[in-house]
Amino acid sequence: MTGQQRGYECFGKEFEGTVLLTGEAAVFYFTGFYTTARRPKQIGYTAVLLSGGVKKFLFPEKWRAQIEEQHLPDAGELVSYANTPAAYRAALKELLQKNGSEPLWLELEETDVPTYLELKELAGDIQNITPKLAAIRLIKSPEEIRRLRHAAKVAVDAMEYAKTILKPGMRELEAVAAIEYHMRKNGSDGVPFTMKLLSGDNSSVVTRVPGQIAIQRGDLVLLDFGARCGGYSSDWTRTFCMGESTKEQREMYDLVWKMERECIGMIKPGLPFAALLEKACEIADGHPYGSYFNPHLGHSVGINSHEWPIVEPGVSKELILEENMVITVEPGIYIPGIGGVRIEDEILVTASGYELLTGLKTEGLIIESEDRGIC
Repeated sequence: MTGQQRGYECFGKEFEGTVLLTGEAAVFYFTGFYTTARRPKQIGYTAVLLSGGVKKFLFPEKWRAQIEEQHLPDAGELVSYANTPAAYRAALKELLQKNGSEPLWLELEETDVPTYLELKELAGDIQNITPKLAAIRLIKSPEEIRRLRHAAKVAVDAMEYAKTILKPGMRELEAVAAIEYHMRKNGSDGVPFTMKLLSGDNSSVVTRVPGQIAIQRGDLVLLDFGARCGGYSSDWTRTFCMGESTKEQREMYDLVWKMERECIGMIKPGLPFAALLEKACEIADGHPYGSYFNPHLGHSVGINSHEWPIVEPGVSKELILEENMVITVEPGIYIPGIGGVRIEDEILVTASGYELLTGLKTEGLIIESEDRGIC
């Protein structure tokens, strides 16, 4: 069960009102309907309506064949419309006519403005369901954990492969293409975000993307990527040095490794998320490079590679780790003129501690830089 068997009742016995879910992740979570065909306007609007204990799945008629092919026994009542945005909104209004004065809960961030304005006229009391939905999705079912393990395994294999092909003179985008192709061959549906493969000074700015920069001997090379398998994502990072490293590079790497491993070692049910950030900051404090620590320490992983909550300054001290959460720990140090080092792993919170979902057979900073081709 990926979560789609859940319906209205998952929001709690005290919950009142009608829920309208329109985000792709929420639709998948509650129905199991999954497609990678998501170019703007190609698929049309899909939605899940939860009201009075009944689940209805609204979709454009042109997608009926694909939906029926997926054999979704827990998608609820299927309701199609005639493919246009106007028909979609008309169908929604018809389904919502019987709600009366009860609250209408929307994913406000996922609801387009024309739809919101029409629903606002129909339902005076509109509430945001996003925080409640994020909390529900934070705890993973056994089937979700199975899929997350598989997505992590595909990404781990790709990182091992990357270590065998990276060489001086290879351009960043050339390496990205090879690694993404390798994941595709191993069953990935694609990537959940633009792969980061950044070398040299390019790795010191986290908002950059790979380009035509050629990797040089002695460069730091930061790889941050994931796979997408069965609707679930992975996300992890390693940083390597292409050949012999400098004292500064080794000190950066050692600091980040220490931060990551000590934080991971703390993970268990009942630990506040904020305690992880406090530990990372404690380790960075007083280190020559500690002031370069970017305190974005991690996040949840699930259908999307980056989900709530985010472990960064301001994270609630009341938010605690629970069994069957899957999170990342990803400290990073970024120094202009030297480069960036980030190390990130996915961790499953278990009943007594944690399970690492990612990791290399041999960890370390150095990749030997002898000439080699792409296999």
